[in-house]
This record gives sequence, C-alpha cells and structure tokens, in this order.
Amino acid sequence: MKRIIEVEREAIKNISRICSWEIYHLDILHEKLYTPFFDKLMVFVTTTGNMGIVWIIAALLMMVIEPSFKDGYTMLIALMLCIMIGNVTIKNIVRRQRPFFHKDYKLLIKQPRDYSFPSGHTLSSFAAATVIFLTNPYCGIIAYIYAALIALSRLYLRVHFFTDVGFSLFFGIGLGYVAHMIMRTGILDFLPKVK
Repeated sequence: MKRIIEVEREAIKNISRICSWEIYHLDILHEKLYTPFFDKLMVFVTTTGNMGIVWIIAALLMMVIEPSFKDGYTMLIALMLCIMIGNVTIKNIVRRQRPFFHKDYKLLIKQPRDYSFPSGHTLSSFAAATVIFLTNPYCGIIAYIYAALIALSRLYLRVHFFTDVGFSLFFGIGLGYVAHMIMRTGILDFLPKVK
C-alpha cells in the first residue's frame, strides 16, 4: 500500500511539472503573437469552430454537390466519431482541467465548461480536413491550414494545453481516415443524395 501511495505521489509531481511547463509556454506563445488584431482574429477563428459549425456547413455543401455528396456524409460521420469518442468518452475519462483553472487568465471568449483533453475544436477540424483532403487534396491543404488556425486559436486563447491540441490533431486525422474507410466499405450506400 505504501508503495502505491509513493507511485501516485510521483505521478502527481510529474503531471504538475508538465502542466507548469505547458502554462509557461502558453504564456510565451501568447506574448510572441499578441496584437489587438490577432486577439480579434483568434476569437473569430475559434468561434467558427464552435460545435464544428464551419465543418458541418462544409459537409452540407458537399452533400448537395453531385460528385461529392457521399463525402459530405463521410465528414458528418467523422464529426460524429469526434463527438462520441473525443467529447463524450475521452474528456469524461481523463477529466483534465483547462489552463485557466491553473492560472488566472483573462479570457477573450466565454469560459468553456467541459474538460480540456482532448480539444474538440482541433479534433473535429483535423478529422474534417482529412476527409476533404482525401476527396480533393488541393482543397484539403486549405482545410488543413484552417484546421491549424483553429488549433492555434485554442492555444492562443489559453483554453487548451499543447498536449490537448497535439493529441487531437493526430487523433482527428485518424478519425477522418476511419470515417473514410467506413464509407468505402459500402455499408452506408443506402444514404440518400440531398437535393
């Protein structure tokens, strides 16, 4: 029992060190990029990622365009996977507090109420960008750039840690591929074309 307590204490110390390192570097990132214009830009960019709205609109547009209507469904599947696996499951298992819980930041956006890990904005953005990339690499590069801006906005606004965003970036790409593979199996061929 004593050994377990020692291991737990050591783990807490290591987590605390990582958290301190991340907060320190969040402050440096914000300090290096800060301008009043950048404040407004980052708030706008992050707002377009709220509830995946920019990606839902993209999916709906894809669904009404003849050659890519299945890709619109693929993007919606990717976004649903992000919600179910990232926001509902992982966030509630890990239960990581956000940076402003550890340091008193003046936030430029409304304080998020859910947990920090993983970043839902980053997760959904990279999942959606991956679907677009697999459909059209040129548009996909633009989508990846916008997804990266959304990820940067979450760091700049100090509502996520680097590890939240980094994990979400790679996991989002993976979920985009999973959604693509689900659609390639043909099991969802019954989905109607939206007119």
